Amino acid sequence: MNLHPRKTKDLIGHSQQIKIFKESYSSNKLHHAWLLEGPRGVGKATFAYNLSRSILSINLNNSPSLFNAEIETNKLQLQYNENSTIHKNVSENTHIDLKVIENDNNNSNPHLSEIITVEKVREAKAFFSKTSGEGGKRILILDSLDNLNLYGSNALLKIIEEPPNNSLIFLISNNKSNVLSTIRSRCRLLKFNNLSMEHTNKIITNSLINEIDEEQLIKLNILSNGAPGKGILFFENNGLEIYDYIIEIFNEFPNLNMENINKLYNLINSKSNTFNINILLELITIFIRRTIRKSFDILNENLTIEEENAQINLINNFSIEDISSLWDKTLKEINKTTFFNLDKKQTIVNIINNFKKFNSLSMKNIKV
Repeated sequence: MNLHPRKTKDLIGHSQQIKIFKESYSSNKLHHAWLLEGPRGVGKATFAYNLSRSILSINLNNSPSLFNAEIETNKLQLQYNENSTIHKNVSENTHIDLKVIENDNNNSNPHLSEIITVEKVREAKAFFSKTSGEGGKRILILDSLDNLNLYGSNALLKIIEEPPNNSLIFLISNNKSNVLSTIRSRCRLLKFNNLSMEHTNKIITNSLINEIDEEQLIKLNILSNGAPGKGILFFENNGLEIYDYIIEIFNEFPNLNMENINKLYNLINSKSNTFNINILLELITIFIRRTIRKSFDILNENLTIEEENAQINLINNFSIEDISSLWDKTLKEINKTTFFNLDKKQTIVNIINNFKKFNSLSMKNIKV
């Protein structure tokens, strides 16, 4: 299965964002640069590719083009057209008037971070210097701003400051703190929110090749929290099984069960898991966030009874401040493992031992 957003044919949800963009387009006041901002996995890139297909399909001269034999309407059509050469070219990233800038991992796993080099951003300048192949707009999609360093951001700013004629730029950001204020001020902002359970379920089931049962779908919906892109990646990368072992490990805390550690390691190290150890960080983060919400009695629903017991066990052993500190230690441990390619099994043990050490110190402080 190819998880890339350009392969997604249906744009589900985000009706308000679609309305805003359509109104801007139909009024001939379409801003040249749009900043699509919101949580990872909610469909921002899918939105950008869908609208790009629609805009590139518009035949300005109302006659067949060189690259597309069909006469297209002059209105935005969001439905994927199986018979459209343009739609297929966008899905395959071969359209002459579409430039995509992304990290090298994006074809296999759009959730793995890698720096987008300044050289890639400069390719956009060369792209915009050429005449449109089909006489319409030239479109740039940059996914995402989170992967740009300062040099790349400054190169992008120069393009936005002096927008080429008949150009459209979609900039995707998962974290607004990563966006330079100078870039933000020159863009039309579209904020994206987590999707409803209905839309999340529909996107997950439409995207998966393997069959999924109702219990798995409910769990993915809870873990992804309205970000179906995450749910799809969890399902395809042993995420449900990994989360179950995270629950078991914290259920048994402060004891350390090496059998569960080994099973967790095997799932993380599986060839089918393209997320690698990053999925452990993602799912531990989810577990800790859900535990904190549980402590404040604002968690909507538990995944399972076992998850609730693990959360209570953690809450009974640590304060909220302790849990937050331990999450930070976990983040550093996994980042160190990724950067230096350290032993993943030992990393899991180290994470649990960090919790045990912190727990021992807390108990000593209480006794004093």
